[in-house]
Amino acid sequence: MKQHVGEKASKVQSFIFNTAMFLELLMAIIVIFALVIMLTHVPMELKGLVQDGEFNQFLKQLFDIIIGIELLKMLCRHDLDSVVEVLLFSTAREMIIEHMPIYHTLIGIIAISVLFLIRKYLFVSALDKSEEENK
Repeated sequence: MKQHVGEKASKVQSFIFNTAMFLELLMAIIVIFALVIMLTHVPMELKGLVQDGEFNQFLKQLFDIIIGIELLKMLCRHDLDSVVEVLLFSTAREMIIEHMPIYHTLIGIIAISVLFLIRKYLFVSALDKSEEENK
């Protein structure tokens, strides 16, 4: 009887895992479509950059595309490197695009420094990759 319950639990866990993987794949496809749509606006933004001098708006769109690409990589790779990269780019975007007071900028610099320290000292990406190869 216990084996039968264990098999059902295993099947339910497998179904939930496969459903989560499917939803993750669906989200990655949606991000790809959104990125393609955003990329079609870049030439128009370049024209506006020359005519109107809207460099800040252009940078904002480029950072949004870059963060979207990093988010897509994070959804596909499932490693700590990609999570840290998304956090780095999004923090850098806020610091560059939004003209924040100096103490907010200082907090952003500290946050980026902490992310680099985490990346360098708290985990080794090579171990992440070797674990994936062993699976």
